[in-house]
Amino acid sequence: MASENTVLRRSDAVVASSRRAVAAASVGNILEIYDFIAYGIFAVPISRTFFPASSDFAALILTFITFAVGFLVRPAGALVLGRYADRAGRKKALSLTLLLMAAGTVVPAVCPSYASIGVAAPLLIVLGRLVQGFSAGGEIGGTVAMLIENAPQSRKGLFGSFQQMSQGGGTLIAGLVGLALTSCFTQAQIFGGAWRLAFAFGLLIAPVGWYIRRSVAETPDFEHAQRAPRRALWPQLVEYKGRVLTGVAIMVFWTIATYVSNYFTTYAVREVHLSLFDSYIGQVSYGIAMMTMCPIVGALSDRIGTRAPMLFGAALTAVVAYPLFLLLAHYPSLATLVAVQVAIAFLLACYAACASTVLGSVFPTGFRATGVGLAYAIGVTVFGGFTPVAVTALIGFTGDRLVIGYYLAAAALISCVPVLFISHREGKAAPEAAAVQFE
Repeated sequence: MASENTVLRRSDAVVASSRRAVAAASVGNILEIYDFIAYGIFAVPISRTFFPASSDFAALILTFITFAVGFLVRPAGALVLGRYADRAGRKKALSLTLLLMAAGTVVPAVCPSYASIGVAAPLLIVLGRLVQGFSAGGEIGGTVAMLIENAPQSRKGLFGSFQQMSQGGGTLIAGLVGLALTSCFTQAQIFGGAWRLAFAFGLLIAPVGWYIRRSVAETPDFEHAQRAPRRALWPQLVEYKGRVLTGVAIMVFWTIATYVSNYFTTYAVREVHLSLFDSYIGQVSYGIAMMTMCPIVGALSDRIGTRAPMLFGAALTAVVAYPLFLLLAHYPSLATLVAVQVAIAFLLACYAACASTVLGSVFPTGFRATGVGLAYAIGVTVFGGFTPVAVTALIGFTGDRLVIGYYLAAAALISCVPVLFISHREGKAAPEAAAVQFE
């Protein structure tokens, strides 16, 4: 009887530790995506506040270029902070990235306007984006490592899905904040500075997240890996370069679909001529759909493998992306906007809920945070970060607001290729039930 009670207590302790790890990993993800989505949601008032230009279109392009600048330092953040996570531990690295993210978030909340301090205003915004991008580059590797290294062997798909689910949570919170500000302030007041409250609110997440991350235990896999001889970074980069490149290819659809979804608030107002309030309802709907679907798909992948859900999501997106935007263009309404965003969220969840587990499983523990972070950062930098400016420019130059559908479909087709080479060992009884290999 005593031994049974001991086993039960150990089991409860493992469950509690896993839950704390999920919370610790998720909270930084929420802040990261919240900040980037808030920047996209309020891109128009930000452009008028910080960027002088001859037209609203030019100011918006400058705003999205500044948005993209933050992505240029993501690979550096992945190498520096990912390496720190692989050497010093996931717990310490994730605490550091959260503090850096908070520092980047505070800049748009307090930075004076161009009318007040001139060119220093856009320079400070660029600096804030650089800090945010550097920290975000190190966030994803540590997050994925924390999740899958604390997961039971038969539930790595479910635990890995929390990475994307937490991003859905950040989207949901950003949409709700946008709704609240739109309800409480007039459009003139929002453009006059009320939009800054969104970034001030984001700062509230930081102290809670930092406390959670400081109190969580280090992962057992990391502690075990510490007993092995340490290897220099360059030989590991050479050895795993093929897997990093495959990870980048996997990221193409994942990141473009994510930032197309984030761009919807701008697209709905500028191209479909819906209200800001409607655009925020669309973001909230997207966030709810993503949070609902990700754990379902993650749990399903523990049973059937990662390849089938990922191919389903990417291939079907390639088919329906253009028709979805065509539908929105012909029937511009809140109902259509919600339907389109929920459809994209559903298809992206099928893909992205599994992608974190795939990326985490192809790298060994001693290189996991660096490898995942680098593949993610390069993919997001090359493809995701420039999505808003690319789509805005393409629409402006071609005059075709449906070009965004072609853009998303092309990304989905590209990512179908690496997914075809994923081999997933199936069956709950397999000793490496969630291990992923590339054939």
